[in-house]
Amino acid sequence: MSAAIEGAVTDRPAIGRGYYPALVAASTAMWAIILGPVLSTIPTQVNTLAPTNKVYALALVTGVAGAIGIITNPLIGHLSDITRTRFGRRIPWLIAGTAVILPVCVMIGESQSIGELALWWALLQVGANMLLAPTSATIADVVPEGRRGMASACTGIAAAVAPVLGTGVQSSVSSPASVYMILGILIAVTQTLFIVTLRGDRTQPQARIRQRRKLRDIAAHNSDFWLVCLHRILFGLGQNMALAYLSYYLQDVIHYADRHPGQSTDDGVLILTAVYAPCVVVAAVVSGGMTDRTRRFKWNLVSATLVFAIGAVLGAVTGSWIGVLTLAVLTGIGYGAYTSASTALAVHLLPDDNRRASDLSLINVADLSSIALGPIIAAVGIAISGYSAVFIASGLLVIVSGIIVTAIKASR
Repeated sequence: MSAAIEGAVTDRPAIGRGYYPALVAASTAMWAIILGPVLSTIPTQVNTLAPTNKVYALALVTGVAGAIGIITNPLIGHLSDITRTRFGRRIPWLIAGTAVILPVCVMIGESQSIGELALWWALLQVGANMLLAPTSATIADVVPEGRRGMASACTGIAAAVAPVLGTGVQSSVSSPASVYMILGILIAVTQTLFIVTLRGDRTQPQARIRQRRKLRDIAAHNSDFWLVCLHRILFGLGQNMALAYLSYYLQDVIHYADRHPGQSTDDGVLILTAVYAPCVVVAAVVSGGMTDRTRRFKWNLVSATLVFAIGAVLGAVTGSWIGVLTLAVLTGIGYGAYTSASTALAVHLLPDDNRRASDLSLINVADLSSIALGPIIAAVGIAISGYSAVFIASGLLVIVSGIIVTAIKASR
């Protein structure tokens, strides 16, 4: 990573052991708001509001929110980098994001139309992005380089546990309104704990005149960093294409409720995420530890893409519940290994210490782009060739993302 330019504060504050569990908790609640409802609550609401056009209506709701996230995340990242307060650069944005999310959680559960649902879901993503950009930046701000693989594993664990949390809440309460209220409360509690662990971070931006970014600053990023962005877009597209319509796949292809009397499709989604999550956790911890010890990012990432791709393609050839469970295991292992190594690699390649949130927001944009576009591309694929073609395309995209990693020169 390049040396900081004049005027920046580069000394990292001492962090206690509480930072890592607080990062997991805060990231889990944050991703539960971003990912959890997409797997279960949003499809349920869409199915109620537009039962005859549910696939395209779901693509509209998630696509609008994703587009909003793509726009707001780099903006918030840049503003976070130049924020100057006695609480440092990140804490004010974490507080503001929580303040945006809480009232929206009250409104979205009562949506009466697809347009209203899309509006509130988009606003909820704005609040989530006010948390996402600063949270990602804290890994570069306060975590020593030799521990960033494990810190990245924490965020990977969070992304795995979040869907379980979201679908678990969905299965245990009676209405979407209650789901959002519970998730909003969890955001407030976990962000408070996370902010407490960051109280020693008082880094300030350099002089404002030197902090201004222009288009040539963006173009100056080294090619390796852009390859990481492309790798994450393709992997994320593959992942979201494979998982975005999991609820409808269980309903329309596996016929889960018919095969399991007394259970609903939501119960099937919860079981799959409960299988998927521990696989992600174990793989993320193992991959993060190996990355910290060996600094070999490429081997971990290529292996991860192969495992995930095998799991995704399995969805194209299986029509059984056991086959879908196997898919959950393989994609979970692949995603866990991918997320810890990929995030650590992105932090390792940051081109400027003074623009950590701004630069990492480009990584976030890659992820959010895939979240927005994945369901749309999958919807078209389902309409043309069915679910099998979507799973095959998912596997191919993930494999290509692994090939791209091999072209990165500044890491092993």
